[in-house]
Amino acid sequence: MSMVIRYEARLFLMSAGTGAGLMMVYDCIRVFRLLCPHRLWAVNMEDLVYGLYCGVMTFLLLYEQNDGSLRGFCVGGVILGMAVYQHMVSRRVLKCLQKQIKWIKMKVKNHRDRSRQERR
Repeated sequence: MSMVIRYEARLFLMSAGTGAGLMMVYDCIRVFRLLCPHRLWAVNMEDLVYGLYCGVMTFLLLYEQNDGSLRGFCVGGVILGMAVYQHMVSRRVLKCLQKQIKWIKMKVKNHRDRSRQERR
C-alpha cells in the first residue's frame, strides 16, 4: 500500500476515534444531567459549550494531522465514529446507568422515609 493511502487511512481512523471520544464526553454530560436535573436554559448552555468543544477538537485534529486542510472524509470519520459509538456503546451504558441511578434514588428515598418515621 502506498504511503499516501496509509496516511489517509490512519487519518480516517483518528477521525473516527475523535468522534467516539466526543460522544463519550457527551455521555458524561448526560450522566451529569441524570444526577442533577436542571433548567432548560442550563441544558442549552451545556449543549452550546459542547458544540464549541466539538468544533475545536475537530479543528485541532485537522490542524495537527492534515495541516488545517478540510477533508470531507475526516469530517465523515468524526460523524461515523460518533454514530458507531452511539449505537454500540452509549445506549447500553446509559440504560445500565439509568437503572442504577433509579435504584440508588429509590434506596435513598426509602432511607429518608424510614428516618422520618423513626423521628415521629
